[in-house]
Amino acid sequence: MTSNELDCISYVLKGYLREKKKPVGKTAAVLVPLIYEENILKIIFTKRHKRLNNHSGEVSFPGGSCENSDDTLRITALRETSEEIGIPPEYIKILGKLDDEYSITGYKVTPYVGFIVKNLNDISFNCDDIEVERVFAVPVRYFFDESVFWTENWVKDGEKRIVYFYKFEDLIIWGLTGRIVFKFLNIIKKCLI
Repeated sequence: MTSNELDCISYVLKGYLREKKKPVGKTAAVLVPLIYEENILKIIFTKRHKRLNNHSGEVSFPGGSCENSDDTLRITALRETSEEIGIPPEYIKILGKLDDEYSITGYKVTPYVGFIVKNLNDISFNCDDIEVERVFAVPVRYFFDESVFWTENWVKDGEKRIVYFYKFEDLIIWGLTGRIVFKFLNIIKKCLI
């Protein structure tokens, strides 16, 4: 990754007119963590523990519910990232926000894109043993390979929706996380040409 690519992503996100949705219940935020490793731009993901009640065993971004002590959803995303994978807020430069999304559990989720300013080798992931089974990073360009991507049309409550899937090693990235990845890639693809 070059600084030009990162500058372009930051510029595009700052100018992005996001789709905001009204909360219908609880609010939450996630971080789409980007990191530079050996000249490769990567996205950091977590695999949730199988023992969790919601989204067990699924691939997700660090994030969670807004708490009363959180002044903003940005603070929620940074706090949850620190709690779940041990990256402190001062290591994260927020580049922008993506469209609000609704989760199947009734949350309005605001995704923030943040660049980890430390080298991956200098970070010690301190995973929350209750929520996170594993942390891993995937090169952004990997997701543009058509052989790892597919969609399915699902119907829920009479409403059709497209579900996005990405295969990575032994994992499937889908659901809310897949939707966020898909939209993020469409926003930044011109920066990676």
